[in-house]
Formats: sequence, structure tokens, C-alpha cells
Amino acid sequence: MLHSTPLGHVRNATQSMANHRKHRGYRTQKVIAEYLKQWWAYADTAGAGRQGEDILNIPTLSIEVKARADFQPLAWIKQAQSNAANKLPIVIMRCNGQGEDVSQYLAFMKVGDLMPLLYQVVPTDVPIRCSGCGGWTFEGKDCLVCRSMNTNASNAKSA
Repeated sequence: MLHSTPLGHVRNATQSMANHRKHRGYRTQKVIAEYLKQWWAYADTAGAGRQGEDILNIPTLSIEVKARADFQPLAWIKQAQSNAANKLPIVIMRCNGQGEDVSQYLAFMKVGDLMPLLYQVVPTDVPIRCSGCGGWTFEGKDCLVCRSMNTNASNAKSA
């Protein structure tokens, strides 16, 4: 809605802020889907305002995306759970002030869901920083981040 002022027409500030938040939320879904394509080639955003999962085509995870100033983790994880069906619910959050580097966003889930996964995949070795990418790995093990980047680079060359 436009309002007349001595300086001309101006847009309603509340409407502009609401539109900005919706756009930021949709953009956040989009950059997360693009990031996840490293592991799930068909990851895609569900689009703005759609009910259900925010990121589609990931067979084992139900991802709820949040790009908000407020922090309501219990409500968000409950929302993710209600959309999960038989998938693992997870919330990915873009905090205020964060750009579009998805690797720096926060992700959370219930400890009861996390610990069985960690126990299965995390060796009892001491974690170290990978000399290639700076991510975490374990001594004597391949870095999963570097391996996925190399696989993606190989796939891109052969395409």
C-alpha cells in the first residue's frame, strides 16, 4: 500500500518488512538446497509458503529451514517432526547477519536422534582438522568433505 507524503508516495514500512522477510526465507531455502546438492543431486526448495518440508528430494531427512531473528527451537523441531513422516527431522537456521555461506548456518535436532547416528559413524579416534579443506576428520580416515568435493568435480567434468 502506498501513502502520500510531502515527499511523494512511500510504501507501507510494515508491508516492505514482511516482503523482505519472505524473500529472505525463500532465498535461504534456495541456497540450502543448492548446497545440499553436493550430497543429494536432486535437492530442491519447496518454495515459499508451502506446507510440509522446506527442502525436497532428500530421502532420509525432513528439513525445516528458518531465517528469522527470533529463536524458538522447540517449536521449530516440533514443526520439522510433524512434517517428517518416517524421515529424520532436522532444522537448519540462518541467523541474522549471516550471508549465504550455508556451511556456517546452524543445524539442530533432538539429542535422541543425533546420538545413535554419531555412534554409528564417528570413530573413537581423536578428531583432527583436514589439511585440504579445514573441516573435521579423523586421523587415518578420508575427509568426507574433500571426498564429496572431488566426486562433484569429477562428475562435473564428465557431464
